[in-house]
Amino acid sequence: MTSSLNHVGFNLTKNKLQLVEVVRESMKYCLENVDEHIFEEEFDFNSDNAKIISILQTSLNSLNERNLLKSENVSFTIPINECTLFEIPYESSLSKEALEEHIKWEYSILSPIQNVNEQILRSHKLTSEGSQNRILVVGISRLLVESIHEFATQNNLNLMFVNISHIASDVLINLSEKKVLSIYLDDSIFSISSYLDKNLKTIKMFGKDSNLDILHSIELFVDNENITYDNIFIAGSSEVVELKVELESILRLTAEIFNPFESIHRSSSFIQNAHFMNRPNSFSAAAGICFRKFK
Repeated sequence: MTSSLNHVGFNLTKNKLQLVEVVRESMKYCLENVDEHIFEEEFDFNSDNAKIISILQTSLNSLNERNLLKSENVSFTIPINECTLFEIPYESSLSKEALEEHIKWEYSILSPIQNVNEQILRSHKLTSEGSQNRILVVGISRLLVESIHEFATQNNLNLMFVNISHIASDVLINLSEKKVLSIYLDDSIFSISSYLDKNLKTIKMFGKDSNLDILHSIELFVDNENITYDNIFIAGSSEVVELKVELESILRLTAEIFNPFESIHRSSSFIQNAHFMNRPNSFSAAAGICFRKFK
């Protein structure tokens, strides 16, 4: 039986659909399921509505055959390179409506080939630089979100959140230190986010061909930010152990491979599969968007 108290986080990539489910048990929230479905062909985020729903339905059917969902609420994350991101200054005196119009105008200038009405725009406040207020603007395809929503509705599920995989993953990292660097590796790209006093300062995306490319981009990013970081967290779907060792050697700082399941109880029916045991960091986005409901 499904419950509105439970929640599933899905991380959608070009190669797979990952799942993390949390259920209410014995007056606390517990990890119920960690799983993934590998696509037979690469997922095209620009596909039409029917194609997107068909792939998601096939994936859900496969996941349900192994472990039937117990949740009515679902959320999704998507790769950063499938979104439009830009940082802009803004006047703090602007009303909510005026700021929304300002964001749309900036979007039309910075992304002239895209129709702003075909995007769902969200903003995140960034740390100020001097006296200048800044926000991060994220544009996500309206067709993609509407297709995900229709898929959820067809399965009697309630869609709660849609977010970028890296930002969702960062929800769970320890920001108690004043200066934190977060690195998220996806299939063909990676991104770096920087936090000061628990607030996002910036997030940047890079292509990757090898660990050498990644290390070089990280080194340039840190030099450009001119910040001595207290903590470095690494997460994502790619192999990260070798990168951790090389990164620590270059930056001379301790890097932590992020495990999103360290602090959560496990349900009585939870099965410790290979995903949970061997690749917990690769599920950080699905876990972050899932746990967001309970934070």
